[in-house]
Amino acid sequence: MFTKMAKILISSLGTGKLEKNNTSTREYTKTVYRFQGSDKEYKTPFVATALSEHLQVDKLYLVGTSKSMWEEVYNYFATVSNQTLDYDYWVKLGEKVASFKVGKDKINENDLAKVNKAIDGYLKYLRASASGGSHCYIIDYGLNETELWSNFDVFMGMGEELEENDEIFLDITHAFRSIPLFNYLMLDLVGILKFKNNIKLAGLFYGMLEAISEMGYAPIVDLSPLYNITLWTRGAYNFINFGNGYLLANLINDDSISKKIGNISDIVNINYIDDFKREIDGLNHLLKNNEPSEPVVKYMQPYLKSFINGFKGISSNGKLQISLAKWYFENKRFAHGYICLAESIITKILEIYRERDPKIKWDQNSRNKVKKLIFKLRQIPEYKKINEEYLNIRNIRNRIAHAGFSDKKTFKEDIDNAYTYLSNVERYVFNNKALQKLPEEFLFSQL
Repeated sequence: MFTKMAKILISSLGTGKLEKNNTSTREYTKTVYRFQGSDKEYKTPFVATALSEHLQVDKLYLVGTSKSMWEEVYNYFATVSNQTLDYDYWVKLGEKVASFKVGKDKINENDLAKVNKAIDGYLKYLRASASGGSHCYIIDYGLNETELWSNFDVFMGMGEELEENDEIFLDITHAFRSIPLFNYLMLDLVGILKFKNNIKLAGLFYGMLEAISEMGYAPIVDLSPLYNITLWTRGAYNFINFGNGYLLANLINDDSISKKIGNISDIVNINYIDDFKREIDGLNHLLKNNEPSEPVVKYMQPYLKSFINGFKGISSNGKLQISLAKWYFENKRFAHGYICLAESIITKILEIYRERDPKIKWDQNSRNKVKKLIFKLRQIPEYKKINEEYLNIRNIRNRIAHAGFSDKKTFKEDIDNAYTYLSNVERYVFNNKALQKLPEEFLFSQL
């Protein structure tokens, strides 16, 4: 069932500072914020309120320590949206925050229940249709490994509240620098673990307080391109090393290049070798002749070309299959590697016959004839090793095809021996000049 998308702002909260004429009341200094491309100004002590109004979010997740100014969040959000302020609660919350010492019991999230309601009231004040569900999260300072893992648990708990269709905005303006960084990293992790892909980060915002003296206001800039660099990095790595280019294809705006990378990913995953070289050559042509539309693509091009060059100049299907087998083994995709390796033996022998008689077809009937020939070769000392290697590889491929069900459990051996089989096929099949005599010794019409 489709879940309605929620717009969620994740923001960090610092400790503020004491007012100059008051030794007990803390405040965030009111700041004038302005978004890129807009003259509208937001004067507020909390950048989260400017972001909430500008973005019209449904809920706000605030992350802070037990020393963060939770009492002022409650006061401000309730007051500006004309909610009734519980004065006693405000005072007690402020006292509890002020009395906190590192190593002592931290603020309980239950203590912030009314803060959550005040935030939701504010969001509904901005937009009546806001869904609500705001939440304040308490984390440790992160002074040691124990605290860091405790914070990890908190962020993972936050991730459980996110849904696949949610639109996430991340604010990294306030609090210890480690907290926004943790937010950033954990959002990336949650996207991978929970959604098996990347969560939709619609904006990564930073209020540039340092620019106030020069500009008269704090510009709020969207740093989403920086977040996308991590996606580009992961996308390029997955494609170059594993042939999985789906993420990269989604990031590239050039439809032609994106489609080629998507096609290559499909082919690699389904192992349809006939189409592979055509798509590789097409991608190579596009990268050579197209000016990349995204700046990052020009830096990715050398690495994409290194992947292409691994299959460049291959003159036959048999060599392509054994090259793919090697690439699969290098990238721990042993099932696909063994399939390609077994088929490369058949293809190479069939190519030798077709060199003598181009009328011989590339069809299953011809391949079946070659398989029968390979079984006959066990009786001939000169070709016996070809028969042995093919049977060993075929047996492994069959175990793979049957999901490993066999009397002999040899998965570790089959993985460890992959390169040995690859080397033997190169030696006994692809570099064996004696095979050129096969068409004379075994007429294809009689196979």
